[in-house]
Amino acid sequence: MAEVFGIVTGALSVAALFNNCVDTFEYIQLGRHFGQDYERCQLKLDVAKTRLGRWGESVGVNRDERFTSAPPADDAVEAALGILGDIEYCFKSAREKSSRYAKRANTQELMVYDKNDMSPLFQRLHNRCAEISRRRQKSVGILKKSAWALYDGKSLDNIINQILSWVDELEKLFPIEMTTTSQKVVEFEIEEVNDEPSLKALKDAASEIDPVLEEALERKVALIEGSNTAGNVTLEDAARFHVGNVFSEGALRYGMSIKDQTKNTVEVVSAKNDSRMQIGTVYGGKGIWD
Repeated sequence: MAEVFGIVTGALSVAALFNNCVDTFEYIQLGRHFGQDYERCQLKLDVAKTRLGRWGESVGVNRDERFTSAPPADDAVEAALGILGDIEYCFKSAREKSSRYAKRANTQELMVYDKNDMSPLFQRLHNRCAEISRRRQKSVGILKKSAWALYDGKSLDNIINQILSWVDELEKLFPIEMTTTSQKVVEFEIEEVNDEPSLKALKDAASEIDPVLEEALERKVALIEGSNTAGNVTLEDAARFHVGNVFSEGALRYGMSIKDQTKNTVEVVSAKNDSRMQIGTVYGGKGIWD
């Protein structure tokens, strides 16, 4: 059996190992090297954690005796235990790599972000993901944890891709549960996310990480966003044209809640010289041409 930070996984139930895996996400920080990508990368990590948590919620990992008792009750549960052990080992390897880097890096290179560095919009989404995870977990006490950091995009992509490959395997082990309950679970995850910028930011983070969440967000965006369309468009000289709403940096930074169902339609557009035209709404200040 694999070991989890020195603990043999065979001595643990699937539920205990699952809760520990989800809890480990909370201790991962991102280094300052991520720069302007920090918020988006943190949200990608949150989405990966939420997808793992959705598997646990869908199969009843903290309710079904198959998962709460050890040793494994059947082959599928035994396979799930092994996969969760692989996820824990992935975390362990990434943490050890981080520790090796920390020994040779200078103080500035080791600086990390925290959630207070996020804009209100991303803070709300991050906090929502954390709240969902807490609801899905039971007590976690396998061992004490300390924070550690990922310092570059490649390390982040590697850990996310590895974890997602194992979550895929977990979902395939219990197809009936995933088919019958997963959709309800994902709808709960986004029920309190109701403004267009937040939905689109979450959808962007879910791309290539969580197709079920991405599809649910796409459906919800279609229900609340406005419609902006143009028919024949003719541009001459340096004329410029844009179709769609624009959210200024201020609107995103200060977390404006925007639910726009305005419909703007223009059949014919003809612009020339230095003219500028937009079909849509500008939120939070200056438009794209200012």
